[in-house]
Amino acid sequence: MEVVLISALTIGVVHSFAPDHYVPFVAIGKSRKWSNGKILLFSLTGGMVHVLSSVTIGFLILLGLDVFGFASFFESFSSYALILIGLLYAFASLIYHHHHVKTSSAMLLIVLSLAPCIPLIPLMLVPEANASLVALIYSVSTIATILTLTYLTSKALKPPRIFHGKEEFFTGMVIAFTGIITHIFGLKNKNQISKLGKEFIGSCEITIHGYCN
Repeated sequence: MEVVLISALTIGVVHSFAPDHYVPFVAIGKSRKWSNGKILLFSLTGGMVHVLSSVTIGFLILLGLDVFGFASFFESFSSYALILIGLLYAFASLIYHHHHVKTSSAMLLIVLSLAPCIPLIPLMLVPEANASLVALIYSVSTIATILTLTYLTSKALKPPRIFHGKEEFFTGMVIAFTGIITHIFGLKNKNQISKLGKEFIGSCEITIHGYCN
C-alpha cells in the first residue's frame, strides 16, 4: 500500500516536469502581460482539468469500462495538437492581433484535458490500494508541481528583444516548440507505458467493485 502511494506521489511530481504542463500557460500569460497571480490561476485551472481527466479515466476503468485505448490515443494526440495550436496562434497574431487569445486559452485547456496521465491508471487498479487515496495524492502532487514550475518559468521567461511588438508570435512558436519537444522525448516512453498499462489491465478481471482477481 505504501509503495503504491509513494509511486502515485512520484508520478505526480515527475510527469509534471514535462514542458507541456506549464510552459504554454506561462507563454500566453506573458504575451498578454498578465500578473504572476493570473498566470498561476490559469495554470491551476489547466492542472485541475488534467488531473480530473486522469482520475476520471482511472475510475471508469475500475467500473469496468474499457477506455484505456481511448485515453492512450488522446495522450499521443496532445503533442500534435500543441504544435498545431502554437503555429495557428503565431501566424494568426500577425493578422488578427489580440482577438484570438481567449480561443487559444480555451483550446489549451481542452488539449490538456484530452491528455490524461496514463501511468496513474495501473496504480489505481492495484487491489490492495485505495483508489481514491491514490488519486488524491497524485492530484495534489501534480498540481503543486505544476504551480511551482509555472511560477519559476514565469519569473525566467522573457521574449527576446527581436520579438518586441510581436510577443504573441513568440508565444505561438514557444507553444509549437513545446509540442515538438514533448513529442520527440515523450513518444518512446508513452508507447512503453501504454503497452505496460494494456498488459496490466488485460491481466485483470475488473468487476463493478473495482477489484482485480
